[in-house]
Amino acid sequence: MPSSTTDRPPYVVPCAGSASSGAPYALVGADGQLVRAPDLSAVGVFHPDGRGGFVAPAADLAGRCGYLDHRGAWLSEPALPYTEAFEDDGLSRFQAEDGRWGYAGTDGTPVIPATLTEAHVFRQGLAVARTEDGTGYIDATGRFVIRPQYAAAGQFAPNGLAAVKAADSGRCGYIDRAGRTVVEPRFDGARPFGPGGAAPVRVGDLWGLIDEKGEWVVEPSFPMLNDFQANGLAYVLGGAVGARFRGFLDARGEVVIKARDRMSDSFRCELVRFDNGYAHGYLDAAGEEVIERQYEWAEDFDAAGAAVAHYLEPMDGDDPEEARAAADRPSGRAWGVLRSDGRFVPVHHLEPLTDAGGWILGFGFGTGLAAFVTRDGAVVHVDRDGTDVCRVEASADGASLRLVNRAGTPLWETVGAEGTFEPVEPTHCQEAHSYLVYPGAPERDVADLAEELLAAEPRSFEPCSLISDDREDPYEPAEAEDDPDEDGTSFGAMSVIAEVFLYAEHQHEFSFLEDWTNERFAEIQADTIGRLTARFGDPLPGAELILRCGDGESSTVWQVGARQLVLQSYCLVGDGDMEIQLWLAAIAPSDEDAQP
Repeated sequence: MPSSTTDRPPYVVPCAGSASSGAPYALVGADGQLVRAPDLSAVGVFHPDGRGGFVAPAADLAGRCGYLDHRGAWLSEPALPYTEAFEDDGLSRFQAEDGRWGYAGTDGTPVIPATLTEAHVFRQGLAVARTEDGTGYIDATGRFVIRPQYAAAGQFAPNGLAAVKAADSGRCGYIDRAGRTVVEPRFDGARPFGPGGAAPVRVGDLWGLIDEKGEWVVEPSFPMLNDFQANGLAYVLGGAVGARFRGFLDARGEVVIKARDRMSDSFRCELVRFDNGYAHGYLDAAGEEVIERQYEWAEDFDAAGAAVAHYLEPMDGDDPEEARAAADRPSGRAWGVLRSDGRFVPVHHLEPLTDAGGWILGFGFGTGLAAFVTRDGAVVHVDRDGTDVCRVEASADGASLRLVNRAGTPLWETVGAEGTFEPVEPTHCQEAHSYLVYPGAPERDVADLAEELLAAEPRSFEPCSLISDDREDPYEPAEAEDDPDEDGTSFGAMSVIAEVFLYAEHQHEFSFLEDWTNERFAEIQADTIGRLTARFGDPLPGAELILRCGDGESSTVWQVGARQLVLQSYCLVGDGDMEIQLWLAAIAPSDEDAQP
């Protein structure tokens, strides 16, 4: 029976299937029971409905939108093109079939009919809305209290002023709640007033600050100046070209936090994340480091004060949970959940789930869960306390996919053809076998490949670089027309054993990537040397034969009859990107004329 617990909303859990099926969403209660099977293509954040329950916008598998309650039942059947999250006032914007916008209440029914060409969230009791006549402001009944007459308009601030853009001149100024002009439109851009009574405005390409009378607090001098936040600070980018800085300034125009390195552009739970590209920490509104830079990666906190983070130092304490979480991680470090009070809870999973671009998803969707990939290819959803809530896993033969709760109780299962569902591969910390690229890997013994290379017809070749070479097929060595004895070419046969390409952007964000990859390639190299030694005997002592030079290379050489068997590791860095390859080649004597 579906869960009906109402003290907390249900969790929204994506259930990944085959590549073609996407990831439909299920609802799982805080008690670990299934609320709704995965038949939703989208679910928004649940909001209190004012009656002891919760409500959220959602979409069915056809992409039609409506509103769900905490029991997983439709309050309004999915029939709309789009629905937005509920705001603090209990209203959700929705789009009707004709493209017009309205507002729904927490019972899922329209409060303001869909008659607007644009609709924005309510602030200070008024919302920006647009019709064919222009942009104005409506109240909670949908009545225009300031008629639609502007080219654009911004939200009202607590001081009762809002920025508007004049339809005739295109310049920006400020009005009060009665629609009277308070600051004449003379700016090229304008943002809301902050708690301290100052507003960012733009003249040309530069931003400055004005007070409530329109007088300059700071004349335009900043390339970027964002809205003031609730703590009275605004993110700023300043300084001359070549001497840029970023940080936060107050309503007096004083820069109170200046970034030492990188910094997020907003405070979350009164903290802002900063880092030097290697170590992450958090500052308070006074610029004090309240959570030390001891995380190799961390995200901004979500609304409830949770963030996914990767611990910088080895977790070598006596805590058994820490030891378990750090097992099989680079240098004993662990992923976990960081709370805004500074508490770090390690999790015992391999790495967080990422999007298609390799970027960590974390707690960014407001569902209260973060997804982690396990060593056996399952996806575990962890709550803000670092506790496993549920798990999505494929069967060994790939014929079924199931959702189980933390107790291991199956909640849902779907069945398909054998091989339909596959384990989830980690993006960053892959197992060593995931880097293998030679034919038949990983099942095929690399020593059998060596036998094939030794028996192959020799030809001229030069190993391919993924960074510096532009070849149609980078996995095949290029044939050289030049003398085989020339530098950069060899004579024989070769194969790429393993390779990886690390993007500069990923290495900058996830500095553990290089360590992890080097550790895995060392495993592959050691295993390959062991297998080749078992088949061909000990390698030649002190011998080294380099097929191609890069930014780091080493080789091991065996003499097998008239030929030499070479295993070379290769590393190259270009524009911050890095490639690591492992090559195996059988080199024929230079006087062996075996070319066709």
